[in-house]
Amino acid sequence: MNMTSVRAIIGASLLAVASLAQANATHESFIDVAGSVSFDGWNQLNRNRTDAKGNPDPLTSAQLEAGTAGNVAGSGDALLTLISGSYYPAGAGLYGNASITFSDNTVASNISSLAFQGIINDFDGSFGGTPFSLSLSYNGGDQAIAGTLVNFVDTGTAADYYYFTWDLSGISTPITSYTLNFDIGFSQSLAFQIDQVAAVPEPSTYAMLMLGLGAVGFAARRRKQA
Repeated sequence: MNMTSVRAIIGASLLAVASLAQANATHESFIDVAGSVSFDGWNQLNRNRTDAKGNPDPLTSAQLEAGTAGNVAGSGDALLTLISGSYYPAGAGLYGNASITFSDNTVASNISSLAFQGIINDFDGSFGGTPFSLSLSYNGGDQAIAGTLVNFVDTGTAADYYYFTWDLSGISTPITSYTLNFDIGFSQSLAFQIDQVAAVPEPSTYAMLMLGLGAVGFAARRRKQA
């Protein structure tokens, strides 16, 4: 086996591994969630939003009310929808109070969890009011499952970071759709991202990686013997 073939195998192996984690550009504070198989990202949640070419593409209240898909490249087809409240796209984010949903009818098979990341300044919650709530329902039900807060970073600015997860491993029924219900008082929101997370990488991916590493070892032995 020549080195060109080895490089091709290694490249394919690394590409397969890399595809398991969806790299994203939603917000600089967001992490790439390990095991993510699909994501939806919303950023530039303001009237000054631009598209990928830098052309004006302002977010409007009408779009929020109708349901707007993620604008981050690589996003799926989940919708962010304003159900009630005064949230509107201001100059630097969504501003006001709101009840909004994140809904997705295209769910990857055998996901083990959902992860939510948000850049949210909860004015009401910070000054003695009711903190925002975030709950999950699935398959058209009304389960209202609270998420687990994994990380919170109080930045002292309008860019506080929240990371919630929902463990779905104990749900035996296949999940074909989900809705995250987000209720918040007076606040400002800059970005959101939701990841669908698989329990473990597919065995075929590990097989490809092992094949690539085996090819490296084989080539090294051949060169040493030559």
